[in-house]
Amino acid sequence: MAYELTPLAVPYVAAFVLTAGLWVLLWRHRERRAAKGFLLDVTGVVLLSAVVALKVSATDPATKLFWWNWRFLGVSCMAIGYMLMAVQYTDNEHVLTRRVVAGLVAVVAAVQVVVWTNGTDGPLYAAGELQNELLVPAFGPLYWVYATFMVGCIVVGVGLLLGLFRSRRGFGLQTGVLVGTITLVMGGVVLWWLRVVPLDTLALTSAVKVLGFYLAVERLQLLDTLPVARATVFNNMEEAVFVLTDTGDIVDVNPTAEELVGGRRVIHESIDDVLGVAVGDALVGAESGADGEPIADREVTLERDGERHHYDLKLSRFPDGMGAVAVFHDITGRRNREQEITILNRIVRHDIRNEMNVLHGRGQLLEPHVAPAGEDDYQLVMESAEHVIEITETVRELMETITSDGTLTLKPIALGHVLTTEVEKARSNFPHASFHLGDVPSVHVDGNEMLTAVFTNLLNNAVVHNDDAEPDVWVDCTVADGVARISIADDGPGVPPGQREEIFGRGEKGLESEGTGVGLYLVDTLTDEFGGDVWVEDAEQGGAVFVVELQLVDASGDTPVESLAAEDD
Repeated sequence: MAYELTPLAVPYVAAFVLTAGLWVLLWRHRERRAAKGFLLDVTGVVLLSAVVALKVSATDPATKLFWWNWRFLGVSCMAIGYMLMAVQYTDNEHVLTRRVVAGLVAVVAAVQVVVWTNGTDGPLYAAGELQNELLVPAFGPLYWVYATFMVGCIVVGVGLLLGLFRSRRGFGLQTGVLVGTITLVMGGVVLWWLRVVPLDTLALTSAVKVLGFYLAVERLQLLDTLPVARATVFNNMEEAVFVLTDTGDIVDVNPTAEELVGGRRVIHESIDDVLGVAVGDALVGAESGADGEPIADREVTLERDGERHHYDLKLSRFPDGMGAVAVFHDITGRRNREQEITILNRIVRHDIRNEMNVLHGRGQLLEPHVAPAGEDDYQLVMESAEHVIEITETVRELMETITSDGTLTLKPIALGHVLTTEVEKARSNFPHASFHLGDVPSVHVDGNEMLTAVFTNLLNNAVVHNDDAEPDVWVDCTVADGVARISIADDGPGVPPGQREEIFGRGEKGLESEGTGVGLYLVDTLTDEFGGDVWVEDAEQGGAVFVVELQLVDASGDTPVESLAAEDD
């Protein structure tokens, strides 16, 4: 094989050098979504540029024909790679089944078999004669079948990308690059097919396409801010989501974010200018959070519909590259609830506590005047007054903990005393109900005076929500693995599985959750603050059983869980 570098070969050599260098740079992005089809396309361009340069430089027809045959492999990689890139980029990977992939591989293999068995005059092409050092083939019927299939792949890719642009205008520039460059390539191919130009332009226009791809990847973050699962996640999120470039410019928004900005178009504008929250400043120079943690997490206040709304802002970089996402979660309801809790806390601390202090003080003055027959009742009144005063102090601490994300002060509580006292109170309050208290181990648990409220509410709940005229309630306690497990079962209607989370007010709606009672919300909050847990199961008696787990401690509160577990054994 003899070669001579002619001026005609120089553009193709330059195209090969350019595309090979860009392929190396783009290889760094190989792990990103849509990169596999993207790199297959670019690999085809590199191969095509090389074989055309060798074909043009070859000095004998046989060598030119040899390199012409390799052209088909490069074109196949380009067309199929472009389609695969578009399929992945638009989040349609579900169509890439094993059967489809195997079919594409089979087509490429079949084309190669036909190419290398075609000879100089076959159903694919006839070699023709040299014209100004160019091998100008005459295309046969199989070539047009092959060309139709490859153009069809490109048309599928373009159709998917244009559909993306219609549904997601924020990707207009990226779509423009992907569709515009392939339009340039196909325009050159059509002119060559029509013999308007004798020069094979495919390698040259494809080099321009690869350069456009590279600039889009580096400047427009082509592979970083992809429309992944938009219909199922992005569009349906209750939070306002802004997809951003590395400098804080808005690439895309979801419907909730559109409402936040009043429905106006904000694509390509700076989020700092749109919302005034200094998100762009936080992005500059910031590193990705460890294990996907946000690089910014703070509360911001924004005007919406003429009212002030509070938002929890989380700003995170994409884990596999540049770009970021800012998520605004509306916490206005929570802030309003905290304000209501603060008012309630003030009432409990100031009004109720002051009145109980007066009641307790006056009661002490009455002690000398109490007749012997009334001493037991007098002591019960005084103990209840003291307990209410203790509870108001604990409520104050609980409210402050809820609103400030702090921690309650805990101390060892004798579990047996609490359960016995609360069951006796329940028997007094509900004489028509039967309460069965099992053996309670002599243990202490982490808690405070508010632990009584946990069992008061659960015992009341077992009777109030029981349709039986004479309800039965069973209270049992077991100790194992450093925890005390208290079960309160009833023979009522039970709790359906779908409501067992809602009844505690868990989730975003809190007390607004369907089926939630304030008492059960308090039970859940307190057990969580005590380091324990509470849940609902089906009771053997046919109703519901509320299970409370509490951490064991010794009377001083210093015994580790391991030691207690060992003692239990």
